[in-house]
Amino acid sequence: MLALVTHPTLGGGNRLRIEQYAGLLRQHGIELDVSAFFDDATYRVLYQSGSVGARIAGVLRGIARRLADLTRMRRYELIIVYRESAPIGPPLLERAIGASGIPYVFDFDDAIWLAPIHPVNRRWSWLRHPSRVEKTARMARAVIVGNEYLAERARRWNADVTIIPTAVDTDRHRPGLAARPPSPKVIGWVGSSTTALYLRLLDSPLERLAVSHPSITLRVVGGSHEHPSVPVDIRRYRLDREPEDVAGFHVGVLPEPDDPWTRGKGAFKALLYMAAALPVVASRVGVNPVVIEHERTGYCVDTDDEWVTALARLLDDDALRREMGERGRERVERLYSVRHQGPRLAEVLLRAAGR
Repeated sequence: MLALVTHPTLGGGNRLRIEQYAGLLRQHGIELDVSAFFDDATYRVLYQSGSVGARIAGVLRGIARRLADLTRMRRYELIIVYRESAPIGPPLLERAIGASGIPYVFDFDDAIWLAPIHPVNRRWSWLRHPSRVEKTARMARAVIVGNEYLAERARRWNADVTIIPTAVDTDRHRPGLAARPPSPKVIGWVGSSTTALYLRLLDSPLERLAVSHPSITLRVVGGSHEHPSVPVDIRRYRLDREPEDVAGFHVGVLPEPDDPWTRGKGAFKALLYMAAALPVVASRVGVNPVVIEHERTGYCVDTDDEWVTALARLLDDDALRREMGERGRERVERLYSVRHQGPRLAEVLLRAAGR
């Protein structure tokens, strides 16, 4: 099987949806090759201002890579397209795959039909064809999505739709990988520059919380944030340090606005926290209330008052944090682990390949 993805492993999406299953898929008779449109060098500057020349050069290298994929695709029995084969233009490669008779599976884990554009790259938005998602889905042998919100849209275009949540490697992410000193209590978040803006939803709750809990720290891994009342510990995201960074939190947070884009997200941050046996406080948006059992593995909240109450309760009660964390870990292992979801993915792929 050949996987066509946009970003390299550094990007995270295809690593979690495709690459982390390679060993398990091999056990089911599926050998996986991955081809990313962007290389590591381009990805590092893709969302930075400036570096226009480097980004253009990266796109040209990506086009050359896809032309090479076109010449070798007949070596494969199945192709999987994660989100899109290329970030520009109509789905030309998908059409070529369809014309060749090689079946392909289309996988996406965000509301990508909304075509969000990072502010740095907004000037190039005219290069993205608005109907690419629908056309790719219609030509696919099967479609895999991350949740029911995405499935409802995908079923308009394809009758064969399977929901497979983005799973956590529970061997890699587990409790006890980092010490948690009793003070300061760390409220933690992990993400990227594209979602760090959502931390502004915590500005008022944290300001209020700091009055009664002066010894707290907000730790931000993979983004940038400032707060006038609470110390913010900024840590650069490193793939090799991700499990330890997350395990060092006392409470994990997932703030999100309620909009068409966030309703399509898969609560993966919450799953990371739960895998590390952390309680979670999250906005009551999209699938968050499905993933997080309210008052058992964490809290789903709507208002600033609810944020303050939930965080204060967890910060004050070590036993409650431990109990919720243990229940969250068990839930991830049972429902959202690579070990659980991998065989389901293999079944869809083998069926699409006619095996």
